[in-house]
Amino acid sequence: MLKNYLKIAWRSLYKNRLFSFINIFGLALSLSICMLVMLRMKDAFSYDRFHPHPDRTFRIISEISNKQGDQWKLASTPLPLQQRLLQQSSGVEKIVRIYPAFNEKASTETKELNIRGAFTEPAFFDVFGFTLKQGSELTALSEPNSIVLSKATSERFFGNKPAMGELLNAGNLGVFKVTGILNDFPGKSHLDFDVYVSSSAIPLLEKQGKLPPMLESWDSFEKAYTYVLLDKGASKNSLARVLKGISADINKLSKDGQFNFTAEPLSAITPGSSDVYNGLGNGTSWMKVYVEAGVALIILLAACFNYTNLTIARALTRAKEVGIRKVSGAVRSQIFTQYILESVLVALFALAVASVLFVLILRYKPFNDEYEMIPNISLDNSIRVIFILFTILTGIFAGAFPAWILSSFKPVKVLKSISTEKLFGNISLQKSLIVFQFTLSLVIIIFLSTFYRQFTYLGEADYGFKKEDLLTISLNGTKPEIITNEFSQIAGVENIAAISDNFGKRPTGDVSVLYDKDQNRRLDLAYYFVDQNIVTVMGLRLKAGESLPLTTAENQGKYLLINEKAVSAMGFKNAADALNKSVWISDTLQAIITGVVKDFYYRNPGINIRPMALINNPSEAKYLTLSVNTKNKEKFVSQLKSVWDKQTQHQTFTYSWFDKYLEDATNQSATISLLGYLAFMAVSIASLGLLGLVIYTVETRRKEISIRKVIGATVNQLMSHLSKGFVKLLLISGAIAMPFGYLLCKFFLQNFPTRIEFGIGSVFLCFLFLLVIGLVTVLSNTYKASSENPVKSLRTE
Repeated sequence: MLKNYLKIAWRSLYKNRLFSFINIFGLALSLSICMLVMLRMKDAFSYDRFHPHPDRTFRIISEISNKQGDQWKLASTPLPLQQRLLQQSSGVEKIVRIYPAFNEKASTETKELNIRGAFTEPAFFDVFGFTLKQGSELTALSEPNSIVLSKATSERFFGNKPAMGELLNAGNLGVFKVTGILNDFPGKSHLDFDVYVSSSAIPLLEKQGKLPPMLESWDSFEKAYTYVLLDKGASKNSLARVLKGISADINKLSKDGQFNFTAEPLSAITPGSSDVYNGLGNGTSWMKVYVEAGVALIILLAACFNYTNLTIARALTRAKEVGIRKVSGAVRSQIFTQYILESVLVALFALAVASVLFVLILRYKPFNDEYEMIPNISLDNSIRVIFILFTILTGIFAGAFPAWILSSFKPVKVLKSISTEKLFGNISLQKSLIVFQFTLSLVIIIFLSTFYRQFTYLGEADYGFKKEDLLTISLNGTKPEIITNEFSQIAGVENIAAISDNFGKRPTGDVSVLYDKDQNRRLDLAYYFVDQNIVTVMGLRLKAGESLPLTTAENQGKYLLINEKAVSAMGFKNAADALNKSVWISDTLQAIITGVVKDFYYRNPGINIRPMALINNPSEAKYLTLSVNTKNKEKFVSQLKSVWDKQTQHQTFTYSWFDKYLEDATNQSATISLLGYLAFMAVSIASLGLLGLVIYTVETRRKEISIRKVIGATVNQLMSHLSKGFVKLLLISGAIAMPFGYLLCKFFLQNFPTRIEFGIGSVFLCFLFLLVIGLVTVLSNTYKASSENPVKSLRTE
């Protein structure tokens, strides 16, 4: 019997190929988004699943409330909590503290890199599932100057050379010896530091003033993270009692607020609660999971509704089939099963199409930029089974109502006249959904159009500095003086500047500058570390004064250029008034203002210009920017690479042409791709819904159409009569969406100091685009119905 059902279903789908394609395509679009969301959910639930004792491991959460009634939950805890727990809790097997205070530049003889690290104890390897590729887990973190590197960090510093026993100079924190190399993580974790350093170094570093005194301070809730591994058989309740006692002791001494510690299972960290702040890692929250799942289900419901709508509309042409089958002896359950199976078959075909789309999305990751919308996770058999089961349930859900309607037909009535059957009853719900779908589609199209135009405009805007004929090279830890002289000998290199971060994306950081000691006036300045060539190479325009002097060991960091915004913020009358004035950087280093540069978009033209400074300190440079004059760019880059490989022992040569870098910096192609895909999906689903409603209306009014045509109605008159109701729905959608889309885009553009011209004309063009799509959907079907031979329709009716 199943074989017979499948054969009939296939014949029906093949016979009605247009309807089948529309249903399959609509479901495929929505399923591709659902598959992406399910993959993201799988990724979210994959964090910290490789640790050896997840049922006994807990992270301690700090709950803080002040006298005003404000409350916070922090994933972090004070540093002294570890020792108190060791003293008071007999049911604890191990306690690990993660203190992420090792954010330094570390260097070898030839390379200097920024690294993210944390101090921790040898028990780290007992509590968590991290293992060492080289070194002993028992001793790797026992000595004060020991450091364990991740595999990637080891390769960044030493390449394929052995790293064990090598020394890393961490600047102010001292020199550390590599005592271990981590294996690649068996899975994702919220703990993803580049290095781990022995916590036994903390007391000495605090004594020397190289770290703030936090070991004994309870006023350091945001500094460290405490993890507890309970003894076998010990309960979470016993830990809670100990934490409650410690909280009570702290609260006796506190005058500012109340504090409480609670235990959170390791498995609850990711996905986690959105009200817990100061967490580690890139894990998601339950709120994001719910929102993404909700959006996917809404899109899927719209597609399922359209399938239901089209199937019921097409049921008017299959009613006699149902009647004959019932007369021949088929019972309702058999007909219901037949149409459910047909719906599931459509859904499985849609899954096949969606899988092709999904594979392309996974391969090319069109929605990824700095945010990982598409996770780096492989498809396994478990997720494939989930996709198939989800698709089958979708098919059953989408086909249940049409199957119930079709199987309920009375043979005598449908064989006599199907037009007497009222399948939908009042169709105001369908009309409301059509209006909603087209309204949503138009809002998305208006916003997408504005978004694209704005970022295209920003990419072509004047930054206030030179963009062409500049090549930027990442130093990758190489000291600039090692390579600068060699590069300057190559034909085509006009000048070279060293800079800590390239213009056009973000500054190196912000620094507090004291510019009036008498009044204790300060100003936060965005800053870059540069050398004396920056003005010439980048084509900056001096408003007053002169460029930075040649940097020496004695004057490094003691001269700076400021922009016009800084002049105004410091209260100087004009640019010339600021020259040769002294400022104190971070209250300690005295520096002199040598010149004022005209304001330029050091981030991008979409962000307001703030006060900023260029400080002479090329030792902090991460990039070299070369002003070049060459016709053969490929040959020129090849020469640079040859010199680089010779001078840097074949470290990675990374370069980009500066105009291309700026284009990429303002490029929002990932976001535009995602919005475009959603817009395409919304328009497609809305058009399919409208198509279903048109077909249903035409089928139920076929006898009326034929009679009108017999008494003299023309094709144009019939098309106008049939279409005006649907055109009215499109106009209602436009009347709702255009004001809303206009206001949304106006608010969006207010975020940009440099923006496109935007008016009602732009909105109206988007509406015309959607109106054309709607009219094509409506008129193509009403024309077909109006052109049919009325004799044929009246005879079959």
